[in-house]
Amino acid sequence: MQPNIIKSSMYNGLIIGILFSINFLLSISKITPLILISYALMGFILIATYRTTIRFRDKECSGEINFGKAFSYIILTYFFAALISSVVKYVYFQFINPEYLPKLLNESLKAVEMLHLPFESTPYDQMEKMMKPATFSLQYIWMNVLLGTFIGLIMAPFIKKEKSIFEK
Repeated sequence: MQPNIIKSSMYNGLIIGILFSINFLLSISKITPLILISYALMGFILIATYRTTIRFRDKECSGEINFGKAFSYIILTYFFAALISSVVKYVYFQFINPEYLPKLLNESLKAVEMLHLPFESTPYDQMEKMMKPATFSLQYIWMNVLLGTFIGLIMAPFIKKEKSIFEK
């Protein structure tokens, strides 16, 4: 049986992407219990990543998977999850709460002023460009893929399972 890594990672990426989106919506609130739930959801995302990769190994790969395939499966899953969650973030920043990013920029500038750091207009212009909904949402794609890379490097050795030397 030839595993379909793209199809499986797209499906599980949808699930992880929904979890990323829920985590984002919980974490932007200023309500402490919701923020604590978002921390618990991060742990659940890690467990879900492990379980979906194990399921991929057992169902799609006939119980065998090497490090490279497990690693690439996790990265692909996080890539598709990042696409889903970036769309949710874009909709939130553009339509639901368009004042969120300008407020975030102002809070960042106040923090720089409180530290009495020298600040020129060029970095401000760059920060202002980065605080556009599309740019900010696209940054999350690469951050989530980088996160998936680190998680994949840690999880893949535990997930890999190769054919025993005693099996034919």
